Amino acid sequence: MRSDLSGSSDLERMIGKAAVEAARMSSQASQAAKKILGDVTSEISETKSFDLVPVDLIDTEAELIALVALAGASKENIDLRATEDSLTVDARIVPREGKYLRQEMGTLPRHREIKLPMEIKPEQVKASFRDGILEVRLPKLVVVNAQRVTVE
Repeated sequence: MRSDLSGSSDLERMIGKAAVEAARMSSQASQAAKKILGDVTSEISETKSFDLVPVDLIDTEAELIALVALAGASKENIDLRATEDSLTVDARIVPREGKYLRQEMGTLPRHREIKLPMEIKPEQVKASFRDGILEVRLPKLVVVNAQRVTVE
């Protein structure tokens, strides 16, 4: 290996350049991770006043079906709202009488806002609540037969 006047070999210089580049890339990755985690942390801190509920969204030919898990809720305490492109569920959980020896389900209000993948007919939405599951049927807004339009 060749050495120059400063006493560094070509290999040492290449390794040094690679180390500097790796440190720069690591710094950029670290900054990106901090930004992402900072965003997640702020989102988590915003949700402390309610619990997010799990939702299954099923796509059928004529409708979307949302299954929302609301253990401990009663249908009188569920506020359900639908627009053409979103579904919002709010549920208040009333704690039971007695001393809790273990409490994992919690009594924070439940909340979920779902952006729908397609437009629906909000005036035709139907919902039922049974066994802790809210089932919401959201008819799709579809054009069944496109009409030919004459261009004049």
